[in-house]
Amino acid sequence: MRWTCRSRATYRRGHACFDPRRHRSAVLCTAVARGDRLAHHRVLLADAEKHLVRYGPEFTREVIDRAAGSFVYTADGRKILDFTSGQMSSILGHAHPEIVATVQRQIASLDHLFSGMLSRPVVDLARRLSDTLPAPLDKALLLTTGAESNEAAIRMAKLVTGKHEIVSFARSWHGMTQAAASATYSAGRKGYGPSAPGNFAIPAPNAYRPDFTAADGSLDWERQLDFAFDLIDAQSTGSLAACLVEPILSSGGIIEPPVGYMAARCTPSAGNAACC
Repeated sequence: MRWTCRSRATYRRGHACFDPRRHRSAVLCTAVARGDRLAHHRVLLADAEKHLVRYGPEFTREVIDRAAGSFVYTADGRKILDFTSGQMSSILGHAHPEIVATVQRQIASLDHLFSGMLSRPVVDLARRLSDTLPAPLDKALLLTTGAESNEAAIRMAKLVTGKHEIVSFARSWHGMTQAAASATYSAGRKGYGPSAPGNFAIPAPNAYRPDFTAADGSLDWERQLDFAFDLIDAQSTGSLAACLVEPILSSGGIIEPPVGYMAARCTPSAGNAACC
């Protein structure tokens, strides 16, 4: 690659120039180009401030130009390791060649359909998803976002049980739409008025900051879970429809419940109505 500076000297990428006059011209060219990029960056940020709504924390001040693998690249060429994985729960990386090829191939023949129509990729995906699940789970509802999925799950639970109360962790994040937001406790609850009725929070089993401890100082999650059941029993009107939990709490602090927690059951003699 060649480019010409104000001195009319032509340079090749990687060429080291030691001529003081030419070196100064190259620096001036670089400074002008950097100044143009900074000006363009400021315009983009001003447009974002004027035209975009952000429901959570502020946008980052970096403008991402492209991404590959585990990295994103800013408009001014900086390489940044993407710890967000796209959006917290996506582990696909960026621009994986197989994914790029699949998307390009599919969008050229069939991009989207009315939700009541079928296509082979949709049916194949539903079948493959059901193959990973234990019986009797053999159906899938394909949606777009996590919040939308949780909304559908809550509606199904209420429809099937005829009840309305939802239990979730006090450090949970399920989405920003109505039912999902009402079951979210890690952030985003203030300023919106009353949430949907019948939502209850139980303590998250956080081994790093235990609220119930064993003799050695570790989290006593069984005692914590008993306490949680007692809390729900005290608040519930007898209309429990579902317990909505993340197998690993994401926005709440990347909290992984202890082994055995998800499979725990209360005994009939305990008298707890809030058995999960």
